[in-house]
Amino acid sequence: MRSNAEMKRAAKLNFGRCSTAFLGAAAVLIVAGFIAGLPTYLGAAPSTQQLQNLMTKTSQTLSQGTSASTRDMNQLFNEWLSMYGGQKSAQTSAYVLLFTLLLTLGVTVLQVGISHMALIASAGGAPKFKDFFAPLKRFGRWLGLELWMGIRIYLWTLLFIVPGIIAAYRYRQAVYLMLEDPELGINRALKLSGDLMKGYKWRLLVLDLSFIIWYLAETIVSALFALNLLGLYLTPYYELTYVQFYYDLRREHPTDGLPVLAVAIDTPPVSPL
Repeated sequence: MRSNAEMKRAAKLNFGRCSTAFLGAAAVLIVAGFIAGLPTYLGAAPSTQQLQNLMTKTSQTLSQGTSASTRDMNQLFNEWLSMYGGQKSAQTSAYVLLFTLLLTLGVTVLQVGISHMALIASAGGAPKFKDFFAPLKRFGRWLGLELWMGIRIYLWTLLFIVPGIIAAYRYRQAVYLMLEDPELGINRALKLSGDLMKGYKWRLLVLDLSFIIWYLAETIVSALFALNLLGLYLTPYYELTYVQFYYDLRREHPTDGLPVLAVAIDTPPVSPL
């Protein structure tokens, strides 16, 4: 497997070749992410004093342990919802929270379009802007993947945080596998991704950590401008790099039952001397 620097260099070259299409797709994702966050932005944030008072009350209620009544717990839950909903009722706040969650899930599904474009570009092709929307013709398939993958990771997290993190890395290749094989089922894709990632989870974690400065920069820019403007470049850059990892993984770690590399090139792209 190539070094992180080599994979990033190949990703930058592919972005340079297809920058127009990737910038357009990234802009769609940024706007979609902003819209998904609007309910949170428009909600009235609680004051520090309100938060302190409610935290104190929560601590007192929880300290009662099993002696705390169901009415006390329900009242506490409703107060939290009411506070984060400003003057709205607790029921309205719950609806807003659910709506925000659904929008966020929709944005996550949109990310599949970028993955599709990255696979094409990394294979030496030239993706068009319309390729971003191609996988979304089967929106339900990708929604099912994200939901089932999220549920599995959450269940592992209930055991402890570390198993949850391991599960998240175990399933990271499922999207690419399903893009390679349009008929691949969700459970099968998750199983194959787990087989493929055996012995490589730490390697992918190291690649993730190599982006830490960019992650921090994105957080700061998003906080200042509400829009993740750096995402115009970073979203395709991340995805193009992770596709390089996927291709190297497929070549280095053959696994029975994997779909044929539909758009992969024979040799990884290299930068000119």
